[in-house]
Amino acid sequence: MKHITLNNGTRIPVLGLGVYQTPESETEHHVREAIEVGYRLIDTAQYYRNEEGVGRAVRGAVSDGVAREDLFVTTKLAVSGHRAGKRAIEQSLAALGLDYIDLMLIHWPQGNDLSTWRALEDACAAGLLKSIGLSNFYGDEVQEIVRATDIPPVVDQVETHAYLQQRRLQKTLAPYDIRIEAWSPLRAGRSELLREPVLERVAEAHDATPAQVALAFQVATGVITIPKTVHRERMVENLAAADLELSAQELAEVAALDRGRSSSGWPNHPEQSYDPAEFPFTGPLS
Repeated sequence: MKHITLNNGTRIPVLGLGVYQTPESETEHHVREAIEVGYRLIDTAQYYRNEEGVGRAVRGAVSDGVAREDLFVTTKLAVSGHRAGKRAIEQSLAALGLDYIDLMLIHWPQGNDLSTWRALEDACAAGLLKSIGLSNFYGDEVQEIVRATDIPPVVDQVETHAYLQQRRLQKTLAPYDIRIEAWSPLRAGRSELLREPVLERVAEAHDATPAQVALAFQVATGVITIPKTVHRERMVENLAAADLELSAQELAEVAALDRGRSSSGWPNHPEQSYDPAEFPFTGPLS
C-alpha cells in the first residue's frame, strides 16, 4: 500500500475503507474482511455509531498478528467546545477500545471550533491522538483554525470525486500542506459517474473498471481516498486502484470532468461551487 506523509511526519495509507452507514452489527465483520484483503486505513465517526465494531475488528486483527502501528484508525467528533471535545475524545477511545487514535477530525463546523480544536491539541500532547484534522471545513473556517492554533490540521475530509475535485479548497490548503481526504470518492456509487464515457474508455485501456480509474486519479493527485463498501470483491477491486498507473494524458482527461459543484447537497457551503477554469489542473502530485 502506498502512503502519503502528512505535515506532521505521520504516514497515512493513500486508500482506505469508509464505514458510513455500515450497521454496527455488521461493522466488525466487514472491517476484519477489509484488513484481511490488505486495507490498513479505516475511517469511522461518532456520528456513524459503529466505532465499537471498528475497535473490535482492529483489536482482533492485532491479536491475529497484524501490527497495531500498521493500522491507521480515523474517527470524528461532532461537538462544540473544549469540555465537550475532551469528553468526546474519551468516549471514542472507550468505544474503540484503543490506547490511541491515529487521526481524529472535527466532523463539521459547530461554532466555537477553536475551543474544540484546543481539546484535540491537548489530546495530542497527551499521546491519545497521533494526528488531528478537519472535515467539511472551507475557506474562512479553515483559516480560523490554522491562524490561531499551535498544531495545523493534517487533512480536510470533504466530498471529492471526479465531478468535484475541490481545486478551490486545494488552493486554500496548499500553503499549510494540509491534504484533502475524499469522502464519497465514487459519488456514492451513482451510475452517472460510473458510466462516465471518459472513465469507461480509460478503464478499458487498463483492463480496469471506471471506479478504479476514478480512485486511481485521486491517488495520483495526492488525495487520500476512503471508498465505502461492504462487499469483499469490491474491497479487493477498490484496493487495487492504488496501484493503477494512469498516463499524464489520462489524468488530464479525468481532470477535465470537474464540474466544480457538489452532488450531495450536504454540507451546503458556498465555497463548494467554483469555476474549474479558474483553478487549472496542475498534474500529478510530485
